[in-house]
Amino acid sequence: MKTMEVEVIRSAEDLEMLSPFKVDNSLWGTTTVPETYGYLGFIPDDGFYLKMVCKEADPLRKYRDMNAPVYRDSAMEAFFLFESERERYIQPTYLNFEVNANGALLAAYGKERIYRTYFAKEEHQEFACSARIEADRWSAALRIPLSILEHIYGPLCLEAGSTFTCNFYKISEAAEIEHYASWSMIETDVPSFHLPEYFGTAVISEGRRSRGQD
Repeated sequence: MKTMEVEVIRSAEDLEMLSPFKVDNSLWGTTTVPETYGYLGFIPDDGFYLKMVCKEADPLRKYRDMNAPVYRDSAMEAFFLFESERERYIQPTYLNFEVNANGALLAAYGKERIYRTYFAKEEHQEFACSARIEADRWSAALRIPLSILEHIYGPLCLEAGSTFTCNFYKISEAAEIEHYASWSMIETDVPSFHLPEYFGTAVISEGRRSRGQD
């Protein structure tokens, strides 16, 4: 199983000083996928901060509304699964965050691909999702507050050494540019990102930035 280190950081501005993860596993017959990578950091008592970057000029971006099906555009996605006492002995709940170059965010949680619970407008505001388009690439940034995670899971007690599982994706279901890629490899014949059994492991670490080192 793939693993990554999630450093403790002091602010979102530290993100791009971290080592990037790469979304470079092409899936389900995909032959061409734009280069995609990202950064994930953790601020204790606050939450996770994520930035993903795709080297794709003029990305397909039709959707603008909250919880729209942005995977039909060009989208980057992040899925997370945390373990708590509340869920240790039942089918686990995981979260999905999917965003296009307009900054339209589809965000939900649940135990399987169907019957998911979508986050409300007030929660979307806390995610502070934004997107930026440049000449040869676009990026998306997102905050995942601990308060929202603990509303779903109960107390998590996340600190250096804590682990969770996750996966990150690049997708478009549009026929003219259809493609699928992941950070942690998925080994199925039927396309689906909603497969927690293929999530990789993330370990929170006491990073240099959190200790005041450059």
